[in-house]
Amino acid sequence: MKRLRRPEPWVFLILFTTYGYFWQARDWNISSRLMLTYALVDRGTLSIDGLDDQTRDIARYQGHFYSDKTPGFSLLATGPYSLAKRVLRLPDHPLNQRGFPLWAADYWVTLGTSGFLTALTGVILVILAKGLGCGPGQSALVGLTYGLATPAYAYATLAYGHQVAAFALIASFGLIWRVHDRPIVAAGLAGFLASYASVVEIQVGPVSAILGLFLVARVMGKHWPPRTIFWFGLGAAIPTAILLTYNKLAFGSPWKMGYFYEVLDQFSTVHSAGNPLGLGRPDWSKLPELIWGERRGLIWFAPIVGLTVPGLVVLGFRRSWSVLTVSTLTMASVLLVNLSYPEWTGGWSTGPRLLVPLLPFALLPVAALLATGGRATTALAIVLAVLGGLVMLQFVAIGARVPQDIGRPWLDGVLPLWRGDKPLPGWVFGNRYAQNLITLWRPELIQKLPAWAGWASLLPLVLFQALTIGLMSRFVGKTTSDKQPE
Repeated sequence: MKRLRRPEPWVFLILFTTYGYFWQARDWNISSRLMLTYALVDRGTLSIDGLDDQTRDIARYQGHFYSDKTPGFSLLATGPYSLAKRVLRLPDHPLNQRGFPLWAADYWVTLGTSGFLTALTGVILVILAKGLGCGPGQSALVGLTYGLATPAYAYATLAYGHQVAAFALIASFGLIWRVHDRPIVAAGLAGFLASYASVVEIQVGPVSAILGLFLVARVMGKHWPPRTIFWFGLGAAIPTAILLTYNKLAFGSPWKMGYFYEVLDQFSTVHSAGNPLGLGRPDWSKLPELIWGERRGLIWFAPIVGLTVPGLVVLGFRRSWSVLTVSTLTMASVLLVNLSYPEWTGGWSTGPRLLVPLLPFALLPVAALLATGGRATTALAIVLAVLGGLVMLQFVAIGARVPQDIGRPWLDGVLPLWRGDKPLPGWVFGNRYAQNLITLWRPELIQKLPAWAGWASLLPLVLFQALTIGLMSRFVGKTTSDKQPE
């Protein structure tokens, strides 16, 4: 009963169950990562020969096909895939078949990686919010808003690398920021996580470096003993060694990557051996579209981040320099990379896909604002969270991805599907709505409904969320915050 008076288990339960409700179809980006996982577990090989028709996000080297992604997500996914295969007796993924959208193992791999780690990220934000002075209710609001009212919701149901990278980065920050009885273990784990985020998505490398500098600053501030710098570096060296070993085994050199050998001209013109990330000069004209634009605007898809800037001001007044500095630098570096990438829209996406790793850090200033503000501030945050939650549910329900050439994704992409307009657009993955537990359990019930009423399959999920949040509000105690030195 004592644990039920804390918000963390409630937040995890709500988020993890929500993500497990959906079974999204594959796309090229997802399949590129999953095929490496299946090749590793099913056949013990890094080559995805025989699986290459499932995706065009592939590299070709010396006559063999490989995923063009860095291997962090795929390696991590071997754990839940191996467990699901053993427990559920799932067959190996078939070889030499044309691409198809749904395979049972995809569900378990996605839930065991993106879903599980996004729910854990929500819990971490609850803990960090309490450390910033929030009470239990406000802390739960921060965690749930992240998981249900930002694009994190969409990518928790997809096998992309964003949510794994976001978890690793915010967890590393949390380990460094909080004071520990065993600093050597904490520093080593923080280094491992910061580095592994870059093995999942190499474009977050600047954030990994920021976290390393943050530890140095904590040592200089006498929050950590000097020897922890060594242990942080040692922890960071392990994922780096994994990446270099993978590159050597797959592409003949530790310094070569899948991006060097793209198959499609569409990608090879952006990514190359000289510029594997495809980055150029920042295109500042895209800044408004990434911040508030209807197609990819962060505030449009996550209204709660409208409170981020006021929260940064609050952190400054509170002299919370560590949180202020790391949050600002992290958000700025991820944004700068997005502005410097020619395919800045992120392709088929929900919101600004390439900005997703900064979302946990954008919620930290919001937590500081809630801790300082009164009831009106909390009420405003609740309103913004509800708005964001409604938007995200609509996007997740129709597959969590809208093509980049649709300039008004909600108005011209999502709303027609919810209205039941016919015919279905060609970009839909076979159905008006994504697969979910209800459509899998009783498909005949949904098929009898008119097209405009297909959303009825979401009612059990919404009811569960409402009841669980209501129970949480009754059980969670009025405990004091776990405020940390800043």
